[in-house]
Amino acid sequence: MLLPIDSLLPADSPRLEGENTKHVRALAELDDELQPIIVHKGSMRVIDGMHRLRARAERGDTTIRARYFSGSESEAFLFAVQSNTKHGLPLTREDRRAAAERIIKTLPAMSDRALSKFTGLAQQTVARIRQQFPPCRSMQSRIGVDGRARPVNPKENRRIAEEFLQENPHASLRQIARAANISPSTAQDVRRRTIRQHGSGEPVARRPTAGSQGNGQGPDSGLLHDLALLARDPSVRHTEAGRMLVQWLRLTMVVGTNHTIVVNSIPEHCAEIAARAMRVCTTHLEEFVRKLEQR
Repeated sequence: MLLPIDSLLPADSPRLEGENTKHVRALAELDDELQPIIVHKGSMRVIDGMHRLRARAERGDTTIRARYFSGSESEAFLFAVQSNTKHGLPLTREDRRAAAERIIKTLPAMSDRALSKFTGLAQQTVARIRQQFPPCRSMQSRIGVDGRARPVNPKENRRIAEEFLQENPHASLRQIARAANISPSTAQDVRRRTIRQHGSGEPVARRPTAGSQGNGQGPDSGLLHDLALLARDPSVRHTEAGRMLVQWLRLTMVVGTNHTIVVNSIPEHCAEIAARAMRVCTTHLEEFVRKLEQR
């Protein structure tokens, strides 16, 4: 749209020295149509394009092509910094460092990598600038380039997840993720590592208790005994169908003794589908048992 030049306020520019007079004169002498400037809709302050605005005014124009930007003042400044790193007269290194300091103060949750992308500074430089400010102890996560929040200290969050899992071995992945401020996939990895390294969480396989080892009356002793008999029987193990049956029973036993792990590992959006499929499988199993009992 066309906006009156005298209705616009000067930019909250990231340039420490303001506009460059030589650049303004060079733009004013061009015959090419300049790109529209960007104006903050709430304040009518120029966000990007002060050199173009000065050039049009020097030509004697009273209006200028513009586009509106909707957002907070902090977001407007961030947009101005990013715009001036991509086109027009480049920002100096001092301009970029000063802009990074200001953004860290106003948007402390922005990650070093994201800030590096907006300012054009190296990520290590951004990290050193952040170290000049007192650490924000309440800041547990930062916003990345993709807009997702990630923990500031991943190792500490994993430790919290391990402790939560040891106290709540049957907790779902989402519960672990919320408690430790991590993703469900990270929570699943923590669960697997905890079980493998420490034996905490839901056990991989049930072991007979001290009172059941001698009498063979553990919770799965009957199934283990029957499975061993079938596996040793030549008429079973020497046929493809027999071997399939033994493998089937072994898998069923593993799932049965570790059903909590399996249930908690299934994504929430797949739970209903898995339950529906399991019901169909259960119907087939019941039919299989009925036919065996009729033999």
